[in-house]
Amino acid sequence: MLRMQRIFQRSSRSPFMKDLLKGETAFQEKVNTLKNLDLFVLDNSMRETTVASVRGVTIENKRTIFNEVKKCGFKHYIIDSVNNQYHVPEPFLEELIEKGEDLSGAFCFSEVFGAIENKIPQPDIPVGLWKCKKYGINNVVLEIDLNYYKIDYEKFNMDEACKYIMKRVEWIRENMSKDSLILMNFRDFPSTMQLHPERVEHITRYLSSLPKDQRIFGLIYEDLGEILPEELGAWTVCLRNEMKRCGWEDGHLLCHNHEQWACGHVSNLEMLASGATGMWAGVCTEGAGMGHADTCTAIMNLIRLGNEKVQKRYNCKYLREAAINVTQEVTALPPHQRQPVYGRRSLDLVFGYVFSDPTAHGGFDMAEFLGLKREVRLSNMVNAEMILLKLKNCFGEDEQFTLDMAKKMKQTMAEHILENRKEEYTSRVGLAILFYQSGGTLTEEMAEVVNKHTESTIYIDGLIDEVKALWDKYDHHQTGRLSFRDFYDGFMGRYFGCYICEDSQHALKAIDMDGDDGVEWWEFRVWLLWAGREYPMMKNVEEMLDLVFTRGVMPAMMDHVVEVNSKNVEKVKTARATRAK
Repeated sequence: MLRMQRIFQRSSRSPFMKDLLKGETAFQEKVNTLKNLDLFVLDNSMRETTVASVRGVTIENKRTIFNEVKKCGFKHYIIDSVNNQYHVPEPFLEELIEKGEDLSGAFCFSEVFGAIENKIPQPDIPVGLWKCKKYGINNVVLEIDLNYYKIDYEKFNMDEACKYIMKRVEWIRENMSKDSLILMNFRDFPSTMQLHPERVEHITRYLSSLPKDQRIFGLIYEDLGEILPEELGAWTVCLRNEMKRCGWEDGHLLCHNHEQWACGHVSNLEMLASGATGMWAGVCTEGAGMGHADTCTAIMNLIRLGNEKVQKRYNCKYLREAAINVTQEVTALPPHQRQPVYGRRSLDLVFGYVFSDPTAHGGFDMAEFLGLKREVRLSNMVNAEMILLKLKNCFGEDEQFTLDMAKKMKQTMAEHILENRKEEYTSRVGLAILFYQSGGTLTEEMAEVVNKHTESTIYIDGLIDEVKALWDKYDHHQTGRLSFRDFYDGFMGRYFGCYICEDSQHALKAIDMDGDDGVEWWEFRVWLLWAGREYPMMKNVEEMLDLVFTRGVMPAMMDHVVEVNSKNVEKVKTARATRAK
């Protein structure tokens, strides 16, 4: 506030100060929105994080994630998407029901359109709704595509779409519960807003204008990480303002977006600051594509801005632990050490200077908030005192651990730099080796740590056998062949945002060498062998699959995708030019 007063006092002096005042005023409005936001979280940890899992997801995995969600205090959560296949979500639901779990806050996904024939959606009730009724899941996320290439929107216009939506809503209330919480998801929101925003406007206005006793719980939307934050913010304003104009003040507007181009959390905050009332996301960033904006990071950002409401609504001091646990559950690995907020190095003390300490300027100290011990990361910016602190933190007290020894270790680090040696010192192994190289005698604990972490060679055939074990979890009848859907769920989900997207279909065609609309083991094994021979130093299955899809399959499908995307870009430009006139 004092800073704004000073800017205001000086604003009449120059155009620069006037611009600064204008920008700061708009910025502070957004900060105040975030600071006072009563964030609604629809947890998606059981769906979003597992669809991206390289390893098969079991009922036990689901059970563990469910328990983590409850510990976070999230009262509303998505169980999964139920369809015409009997897979993990259904026996998991049966287990929850048998145990008498309270599922009043549970949601499942269902399509609005049960079937599409001759590019026209059919009136059949989608199987997802029948299964929600079967398992007593009364809350539903209805999903609709408004720019789907398999629908002719001239024959099936938005008036017809609204009729279908309302029929689904009425069916839910008649067959499941009159108090069902119903959310409408604009699944292809970005492409529709670019090419046909009037369709989003039509549906939003229709649902917002319903009598109060007929309204649903809210609207949700998503972005696959392609759209810049400012544009997502502008679109959010459009949605929220239309809802308000029609009198739907209490309707929820929940956002969800993927990482892809490194704007994930910036976009997420922009949408929340622009009118979204909450988010639907997993507690950790694991997800389709390159991941998504997770609730742990988002909520911690709100807290550092001064938001007290989220601290009352959720168990915020447990979020970081939950994010770590869920990551390990779906990947069998800890979060990346540089993952913001919950990675191992997210609480690093990098510099040995006062200006690096956030508390020195009254800033938010996440480590203090979480009650965690901050870890010192050793780099060329470290001082001897920090090296000594690191030694004692890792290996306890020892008569060799003195400031003089720490200075010798710092000198050794400097010598390594001059010799162009890029060493790692922050791990216990790296620290012990640095200590030894600086003239110290390894303690018994140091020697044990060094021996324990000696890497062993991993053979490519062994990795392929591990992938085959994952394959067999989806190949229930041991036919050596998976349907496109099973192959996508088992292996492709983390690289391609949705199964029905055209890019996913191009990739599946690239793998399907014999053109039988399925993937046989020998076809996939060819890609695995290629990765092993091109990159023999890979360490694990995750790395092997990453190489197969990112350096093998994706380049193989790229020529056609580039051609299709170029045409779509021209369509977007033409649509915008037409609207501008």
